[in-house]
Amino acid sequence: MKREVPLVLTFLMTLLRFLFEMINPLLNYEISEGVMLFSRISFSVTFMYCMGLFMGLINLTRVHGNTIKRRREHWIYSVWLLIVLYGYAILGLFFGGLESEAFNWIYDAVIVPLDSTMFSMLAFFIASAAYRAFKVRNVESLLMMVVAFIVMLGNVSLGNAIWGSESWLGGFSGIKDWLLAIPNAASQRAIGIGVFLGAYAAILRVALGLEKRYLGGTDW
Repeated sequence: MKREVPLVLTFLMTLLRFLFEMINPLLNYEISEGVMLFSRISFSVTFMYCMGLFMGLINLTRVHGNTIKRRREHWIYSVWLLIVLYGYAILGLFFGGLESEAFNWIYDAVIVPLDSTMFSMLAFFIASAAYRAFKVRNVESLLMMVVAFIVMLGNVSLGNAIWGSESWLGGFSGIKDWLLAIPNAASQRAIGIGVFLGAYAAILRVALGLEKRYLGGTDW
């Protein structure tokens, strides 16, 4: 039963969602007066999302609680995580939520600066990765470097000063727009089609019971 019930439920929910997309009258089907079947299912899915979040909260608490209990390395960070997690949740749930000045102050004075700091640090990692990637070792890396150079110049005022948009071919800005609109768009569409086919195949494997790793066992 630990295996069959989740597989059956997964198949039924996948089939039901497929029917809602393919058979339009199902969207307007009423269970009772004023109660739509689709709205009830949407509510059920939202409830499952909330339960998944609650289970994640329990698991996070259990993992970090064990870290604190066993005094593992850097256990003090687990203490801070649980304090911030539950403290901010309690503040939001019982002390005004978005209307609370303390709740909004913590977000604006702590979370926003931390996000900005993290993304500022990422800029240096991206620059380092770009330097390694742009080393000319073959024709492909040379082509990538030239295209990246043109796109960067097309986005800054220095590029416009060197070769303005009123010049032949629209300058760096015009070539940049063409690169983004034609070659880049074509490659993005090809990648999108590949991602869609891969995701569709993965969904079919899960719906048909061929993919069972989400059940949490390895003895299938």
